Amino acid sequence: MKILADTNVPEEYVSALRGDGHDVIYSHDVATLGPEATDDAITNYAEYEDYAILSTDVKYFGSREAKVPVFVAPQSMSGGDVRAAIARIEAIPFDPTQTDPLWLSGV
Repeated sequence: MKILADTNVPEEYVSALRGDGHDVIYSHDVATLGPEATDDAITNYAEYEDYAILSTDVKYFGSREAKVPVFVAPQSMSGGDVRAAIARIEAIPFDPTQTDPLWLSGV
């Protein structure tokens, strides 16, 4: 899965997902976004490039409508918890773009 991690996502989450073979990039590493990218810019880029979004920003991304999956991971989760939640989501036969943002702590 291609995942665009918001700048506030802990490296532990990104490393765990990369370890499972996911293509994870940070928004601040994308030249057209940079470290000060707005949430709207992150969403637009993810939709255009077909990336799921991973964020710990529960205030904004917890209710964000997007055409790509939005995963919200509270910072209290471990990298292993995030990895396991994404694996469970991938195993479910549904389209995560057709749902509200998914709170990984509840998966």
